[in-house]
This record gives sequence, structure tokens and C-alpha cells, in this order.
Amino acid sequence: MKGRIPLVWGVTVALWVGSALWPEANGDLIRSVLAELIKLLPLIVFVALLSGWLAGSRLADRCRDTLNSRPWRAIVLASLIGSVTPVCGIASVPLIAALLRQGVPIAAAMAFWLSAPVTDPGMLVLTAGILGWPFALGKLLAALMLGLVAGAVTQGLVLRHPERHWVRREVMVTDAASCDPRQRSSFLTEAVSTFTMVLRWLTLALTIEALVRTSFGEAGYAVLSTVDSLWAVPLAVLVGGPLYIEGYAALPLLRGLIDMGLTPGAAMAFLISGAAISLYSAIAVWSLMRPIAFGLYLSLGIVGALVAGWVTDGLLAW
Repeated sequence: MKGRIPLVWGVTVALWVGSALWPEANGDLIRSVLAELIKLLPLIVFVALLSGWLAGSRLADRCRDTLNSRPWRAIVLASLIGSVTPVCGIASVPLIAALLRQGVPIAAAMAFWLSAPVTDPGMLVLTAGILGWPFALGKLLAALMLGLVAGAVTQGLVLRHPERHWVRREVMVTDAASCDPRQRSSFLTEAVSTFTMVLRWLTLALTIEALVRTSFGEAGYAVLSTVDSLWAVPLAVLVGGPLYIEGYAALPLLRGLIDMGLTPGAAMAFLISGAAISLYSAIAVWSLMRPIAFGLYLSLGIVGALVAGWVTDGLLAW
């Protein structure tokens, strides 16, 4: 991870400088990113402390022993937990990294990554209040199925190519100090390492998101309601991922677009793609996975959102 610090921070600073030199720059980019980081600081500290605790506890060992011998059960369990827990992509980094080091199947990690960001109890209730219970329950079912299918596909590829490495080498190698038995504990080393990793990747994600949202503008989302229903779903996936706005803020926006003619399937595809492969989630996965695994993650998320959208429209039409 340390070798990547100059690159990630360098790209972030370059984006900040470029935005400041832009003819229409107003200086809001850096302020908005810093404001978001301050709001997210408790989360960053929490995941860093969680990572340190995992490094010094035997929880990862127990999970490995339970799940590694039963990969298919691990996929089901990861999908079930992911579809009902409020865990975003960044928050899952220390947990997944620690478990991967202990040998937990990559298929279970993939299932959790794609199912966890889609919904949670609070989001389920709010979605039901704004878009109705059938839509909310359909989204919950879509999250569960996305995790199951993603895990099954990944496990199939792992069995077919057992020699392939899916996780970045630096993720699997712990700091030498933390491996030294003379050291009092690896808690501090792991916590600091995780804090700096999450901070730099999250800063980059927030910067890119702010630039994209400023360039696109919320009025651009209205284009979704003017497209033929067959093509509205793929367009929603194309827009929903990179141009996703925060989940709770997206619900009233989609309610208005549905009133303007947006299909429920396109709304479903927008929400799933925006959550499962959003910048927050994607950058978290990229920080741990090799490019081939990251490409698989994106492909599964895109296909899953497309299928969920088309199935939603198909069921409503039937």
C-alpha cells in the first residue's frame, strides 16, 4: 500500500489544482471534499480501529476456519449479511482485507461487496415510504440475488483457474513489525495503516464524485425520463454508476422522474448500479483487488443492475 501513496495523493492534488485553474472555478471543490471528509472522519476512525482489533483478535481465524472449508455456505452467508447490513464499500475494506489475509474465499468477499451497499434496514423503510413496499422489497431481493450470483460466478472461476491471483500482493503481506512476535501488538500498526489507506482513497473518490456531479448537474438526470423503456435501463446503469448521488438523496429525485415517465425498472437499475459499483465501492475494491478481479466486480455489478431493471419492468408489464 505504501508504494501507492504518492500516486493516489498525486492524482488527487492534480485534480484539485486543475479545478482551481479552470476558467469557471469557484473554489467549492476543495471545500466540499474537506467538508465531506470531516463528516466521514468518525467512520474512517472506526474502520481503522476495527482493522487494528481484527489484527490482534482471533475472529479472523474463526471466520477462516468456518468459511474456507465451506465456500458455498460462505457465499450464502456473505450475501445474506450484506443485503441487510448498512456497510458501504469503504467501511468494508479493513474487514475484507483482514479476512482475505486469513484465507477467507474471494467469492464470499465478492458476494458481500456487491450486496452490502445496495440496501439496509433504514434504506428499506425509506424506499418503501417514497417508492412503495413492492419496489423496496424488490430491491432487497435484487441485492441478495446479486450477491449470490456474483459469489457463485467468482467461485466457479476460482475452481477453473486455481493458479490465478485475485488479491493485490501488498494486501496479503502484513507489515514486518506486526509479524514480529517481540512486538506488543499489531493493533497500532494495522490501525494507522488502514486509516491512511482509507483516507487517501476516500479523498480521491470524493474529489472525482464532486467533479462529475458539477459537470453533469442534477438536471441531466431528467434525460432518463425521456428515453424509450427498453433503453432506459442500460442508460440508467450508465448514468447511475459514475454519476450516482447519495442513496437517500436519490430516492426523492427518482420519485419525481418516475412521475415524469421514468420506468420503475430504470429506477431500480439506477439505484443498484449506483450503490454496488459507485465510486466509493469501486475505489475500495480497486485498493484490494488485482485488475482482473476488479473487472469481474464491475462486470457482475453492471449485468446485475441490468437484469434487475429489466425484470422489474417485465414483472410490472406482466
